[in-house]
This record gives sequence, C-alpha cells and structure tokens, in this order.
Amino acid sequence: MQRDFDLVVTILGALRDAPGPNLSTLDIKNAALAPHPEEQGLQLIAHHMDLLADAGLVKQISETAANAGATRWRITWKGYDALEQDDEDEEEYEEDGEEDYEEEE
Repeated sequence: MQRDFDLVVTILGALRDAPGPNLSTLDIKNAALAPHPEEQGLQLIAHHMDLLADAGLVKQISETAANAGATRWRITWKGYDALEQDDEDEEEYEEDGEEDYEEEE
C-alpha cells in the first residue's frame, strides 16, 4: 500500500478540526474517505494512522480489539506543526505562481 501525502494532510486536518479532543478511526475514515468502500477505506485509514503514529504526528489513546474502527486518535503538537508547515508551503507556492503569471504578461 502506498503512502498518500494528501490523505495524511486530510487526516491531520480532520483531527485538528474535530469537535472534541479525539476521533475514532471510523470517524476519520468518514471525514477523509466518504466515497470509498467501507473495508478498503478502513484498511487505508488504519495504515495511514499507523504511519502517522510512527512519525509522532498522532497518538492512539484507546483501542478496542473487537472493532478496529473504534480505536481513538488525537493529533500531537508535532502534528499541528506539520499542518502549519503544509499551510505555509501552500501559501508560498500560491505566491510564487502569481509572480510567474505577472512576469509572463
């Protein structure tokens, strides 16, 4: 399974914007992959949640062995920093794109 950076940013954004301090894997799947089939979507999200945890961007706060979709996650300080860096990179890219366009005119 390939790592999907856009999905990572979507997951971190869903955790940041959650109404509470954490979300279940199923909540994250619903926020990030609404159109995907249930089983494939949960496997994809679970894989990316493990990658995010390995990088220290999210932390697992509870686990229910009987239902993997019920595992709860929260974003870490490092995860917030990664989202802020992504936002700054996007702003810089947009500014660079506008300058290129003005130079062509």
